[in-house]
Amino acid sequence: MECPVCHNDMNTKSIKHFQEWKGHYVVFENVPAIVCSTCNETLLTGNIVDKINQTLWSMPKTSRKEEVDVYELTTS
Repeated sequence: MECPVCHNDMNTKSIKHFQEWKGHYVVFENVPAIVCSTCNETLLTGNIVDKINQTLWSMPKTSRKEEVDVYELTTS
C-alpha cells in the first residue's frame, strides 16, 4: 500500500493506540495497523475502528490501569 502523505511503502504491524474518551485516555495494545515506513502515517481499517468504538461504548473491565506523567507546555 502507498502512504497517502509521502507516497512511500506502508506495512502492517501491531501498534499501541491512544484514544481520548469521556475525559480520560484509553490505551489499546496490539492494534493491527498499516504504518508508513518513512513518515509513520498510521491507518486503521474500518473493522478495527469498529472494534475500538464498540469497546469504548461498552467499556468492559480493563486489563489493567497505568499511571502516566502529564506535562503542560505553555507558549510564552
